[in-house]
Amino acid sequence: TQEDVSGSSSRAGRRRRRRTPVSDRSAEAQPEAAPTSQRAAPTTQDEVSGSRSRAGHRRRIPVSDRSAEAQPEAAPSSQRGKRKASPERSSAASQRRRRKAPLEPSEDKRQKRTAKKRKRTDEKKAASSKGEEAAATTSASPGASHASSSSEASSAASSPLRCPLPPAPAMGAGRNYDPAMEPAYEAYMDLSSKYHAKRKRQLQLVTLDRSKASSCMVNEKLQSVRESATKTVLQVAKVVLGFSSYVDGKLMARSSGFLIDWDERSKAGTVLTSARIICSKYSALSQWSGTDEYAPNAEIVAHLLDEDDATVPALLLHYDKHVNIALIKVEIELCAKIPSFSGDVIYGQEIFVLGRDEHQNLTIHHGRVQFMGPNKFQRHHYLFSGCVINQPSIGGPVIDLNGQVWGMANFPGTAFIPSSIILKCLDMWKKYQCIPRMHIGMKLSPIKFLDPIHVERIFRRCNVDSGLIVHEVSHGSVADELGVRPGDIIDSVNGEHIATTIELENLLMRICESHLDEGGVIGSCVDIPINCNCQGLVQMQ
Repeated sequence: TQEDVSGSSSRAGRRRRRRTPVSDRSAEAQPEAAPTSQRAAPTTQDEVSGSRSRAGHRRRIPVSDRSAEAQPEAAPSSQRGKRKASPERSSAASQRRRRKAPLEPSEDKRQKRTAKKRKRTDEKKAASSKGEEAAATTSASPGASHASSSSEASSAASSPLRCPLPPAPAMGAGRNYDPAMEPAYEAYMDLSSKYHAKRKRQLQLVTLDRSKASSCMVNEKLQSVRESATKTVLQVAKVVLGFSSYVDGKLMARSSGFLIDWDERSKAGTVLTSARIICSKYSALSQWSGTDEYAPNAEIVAHLLDEDDATVPALLLHYDKHVNIALIKVEIELCAKIPSFSGDVIYGQEIFVLGRDEHQNLTIHHGRVQFMGPNKFQRHHYLFSGCVINQPSIGGPVIDLNGQVWGMANFPGTAFIPSSIILKCLDMWKKYQCIPRMHIGMKLSPIKFLDPIHVERIFRRCNVDSGLIVHEVSHGSVADELGVRPGDIIDSVNGEHIATTIELENLLMRICESHLDEGGVIGSCVDIPINCNCQGLVQMQ
């Protein structure tokens, strides 16, 4: 009949509506099945608008409810057409609608999730505070034998250090602020502050702290000898100490020193260092000025090399202004072999200068024995290393690659006292409890260190290519009375040829020692024949 045809076309229309986009179809609920006569009846404009209004209202139904309401009720068997959709096809369409429907959580569910996040954040804070209390209890227990820095930088409940990542919306630039992410932001900031605090504590460990300046050992030029040189340096460093001097409780000077002798019975060691440790005032220009002032009664402390960086009082045994050395007695346990002194100096030899800075860290300087002599402002017994030494490292040993001592660093700059002078001073101090020396009243410089062109010119004019050139003569001295003038050349002293000022100083100390051994006293005069050339041969006594 006409009604059956209309009903069939209406059902076909409904099937066509099922093929519309899911965004529209899933939100629209199907009306209940009506009789065939009613479905075939025309629909008015009011009914259409009402249906749209109800469909818009049903679009906000949750998926769990919408999927059940989207199916229409079963129609009577008399109203079912012959082209009825199969149950399998209807079920597949329903599943597609459920998958593609937009998921928008309701406001109450969002609030529940926010409450859960806050609860988890509070639980983490409580667990963290319990872990810190447990760490403090563990570090305070008698069984914690780690160093003080280690106990502060670690905890018993410590876990692997992980850097927290910011919440996802905060990682992109230009994101709008989301109030719902505020708990996540607060949790991230709390974890980040804890991470940086723990990282800072870890970096205080001696094994992880690399804030100190690197030494010359990392230089690429030392790669060929770095392994052997490192072993040598670390072995000698065990006997290198740091010293501080105080006057009226105020710090006066710092210097380094190294053990040269140790008494097993008394557990006392003798340390060689620079006399600058007790120098309260010194000249910045000339070392011959005699304006330096010393405070032998100053309080001297030695910084030990133990875990606690302890200090012990040190006793000044002797000091010499001219040579600029000091001998100090310290009660200390010997933990390494005392290095031996080398003999003759080889110019160009590779050397290392060791010392201690103000924090008692080891300082290492690399250089070579320079082919040069002292200028008119420096002492005659100086050699030069080519590397600049700072004040706290003065007094440290100058060693070669084999660990033998070639001298002692002296004065800020590159100068050092060679081992031949030091050994002679130590011998005389042991014999006479002082270091006597002779005054010749002249400042000299070697021809040996001049440019070859200059040496050749001197040889053509004076027929001399080796010796010492006179630069200054003290007024009223014996040399001045005998007519020695600047520009003259001293060829030999006491019958021995002299090429450098180091050789002259060693010779004068041997003459002085022989004079005292023969019964002479300090303050007496000694006759020394000296040959001068260039202006004529002069016999001086």
